[in-house]
Amino acid sequence: MSRVTAAVAAALLSIWASGTAAQDLRTGLDAIRRGQWSVALQELGPLAESGSAPAQYALATMYANGDGVAADLPRAERLLRQAAQGGEWRARAHLEFMRVTGQLTPVAPASPLSAAAATAGGAGAEGWRVQLATVASWDLAQREFRRLSRQYGEILAGTDLLAPLFTMPDGAQVVRVQAGPLSEARAREICAKLRDMNAGCRLIRPEG
Repeated sequence: MSRVTAAVAAALLSIWASGTAAQDLRTGLDAIRRGQWSVALQELGPLAESGSAPAQYALATMYANGDGVAADLPRAERLLRQAAQGGEWRARAHLEFMRVTGQLTPVAPASPLSAAAATAGGAGAEGWRVQLATVASWDLAQREFRRLSRQYGEILAGTDLLAPLFTMPDGAQVVRVQAGPLSEARAREICAKLRDMNAGCRLIRPEG
């Protein structure tokens, strides 16, 4: 094979591989939106290992939220850092959020007493929240929460608005629209129902 022919073949192979990777990424992201976690892992895992920043970010959110996998914050953090290094700005924002909420700080092993208290429904059991949106101000957060409460009244019944301020990596400040406080089971139930209706929802664990 001549050098020219070999170069053309290599270029065509590269284009085919890029197209296949893009299709796998779309399939994986669509699977996440549909809650098809095993499909998402199958499609996104190899892409993340090969260095795809969007795939690394998507997998990180699954491990951070415990969506279809056992929650694993250290693994989520590693994937987020890899994605951030690959230029994924959402990964940098997520890392900053985890930092300000204490999720990047190693937690000391719980004592038998604290574990028993949590099992019995102690203070940490009701500290979960669900994140519904991000807006520019407190007034907009109130307005958005009222709108969502009207639209998804039965799903969000009994929740209150929690609107923590968040500083983005570029210095801009936004307000997170969150509902809570909730038990873990209730938070997961709300997100599952909202996702079934193609509405955004992110689980937020109790702050350390």
